Amino acid sequence: MADLDRPTDQAPAEGPIGPLTPFRSRPFLGTWTTGAFSSSANWMMSLAVPVLVWSLTESVTLVGTAAAAANLPAFIGSPLGGVWADRYSKRFVLFAALVAQVALAFALYRASLSPDLTVTWLLTLTAANGLASSINLSAYQALVADIVPERVVRPAYRLNAIQFNASRAIGPAVAGWVLAEWGAPTAFLVNAFSHLPLMATLLLVRPRAVPRQASTNVVSEIIDAARVTWRIPALQVSLITIIASSAFGMSVQQLGKALAAEVFLVDDAGYGMMVASIGVFAVTTSVALAFLGEVFRGSILVRCGLVLYGAGLFVVAATSHFQTALVGFAITGVAHVLVNISVTMAIQTHVPDAVRGRVTSLQLMAIILSMAFGAQLGGVLGDLVGLPVVVGAYATALVASAAIGHFLLDRLHALD
Repeated sequence: MADLDRPTDQAPAEGPIGPLTPFRSRPFLGTWTTGAFSSSANWMMSLAVPVLVWSLTESVTLVGTAAAAANLPAFIGSPLGGVWADRYSKRFVLFAALVAQVALAFALYRASLSPDLTVTWLLTLTAANGLASSINLSAYQALVADIVPERVVRPAYRLNAIQFNASRAIGPAVAGWVLAEWGAPTAFLVNAFSHLPLMATLLLVRPRAVPRQASTNVVSEIIDAARVTWRIPALQVSLITIIASSAFGMSVQQLGKALAAEVFLVDDAGYGMMVASIGVFAVTTSVALAFLGEVFRGSILVRCGLVLYGAGLFVVAATSHFQTALVGFAITGVAHVLVNISVTMAIQTHVPDAVRGRVTSLQLMAIILSMAFGAQLGGVLGDLVGLPVVVGAYATALVASAAIGHFLLDRLHALD
């Protein structure tokens, strides 16, 4: 089978740039398509593990702990993935991470079939998968810029956001169906096989050559990237925004199984529908932004997104009616995209190529660690005061974040 052409061979050097122009690059098209299966598999895993933990313990705290186990390894994996992506072949780093994820998915499949499965062993395997997944994310996000011509990097990342959010809709919906019909073991098995198309594509892709970072040590290289991030206003404001939206917005999804069971009284299929409602509206918003993203300033989109995030969570907190809650979750799907695509555009536009992998890893680490913190805190507080109170408090925090950005951070104009 022939290699996919390099990105410079695939798009004209001149002419108008449309929202679909990156698809003229066959490496991007192949990676985008097969990456959708892999990303959907990651969302399936994020649903299957909390369901299994809940079935073993019926503890909101341990559901939050499962989210932390999946996400906290990013504290190591994201910077490692970023450093390795700048030092070595991004394609190889991503491939190696996928190999590890396939092996761990099979391990989770076997473990979930055992009558002697313990929460400790389940969380251990989940943490190992979280480590591999965070390396995967850092390398994949950094690779996108190397498989399209430089002039179409911005629309490529918008299309990448559509893929990510489509996976966010498809993965949980399929997971809810698989969990309801066949249980967690089958979900883990499907997860393992879903990574294989991307692995095959990576064997054929030939990314554009970029300067390599000279090797020193991981800590100093991450510190250098952090200094670059803090010196460039767009990167600094982006990181602050990411921390707020992940800790108080995305973290609520990690508590979704407990919300579904305790507050809305629905089964695993309902849980999948709840998460999929976020994804469906996220996809719709992603597509709209792909075509209209240059019309609106990033600062406006982020401020509106944070307020909408809070509004959606207020709806969820205020009702025990499942259909009404779906409306609230759908609003958060719109808000999530407004915030995260705008922030990603700001980062990928302003980051120097030499540190793209590491700065991308800082972005992902901020998302994953903040989400884990929010989920763990929310789980503990949920056992004490109830999840609706926690969700309402998180909604207030998001609206407050928008106010801080407006009044104290120059209306977030650094993102424009």
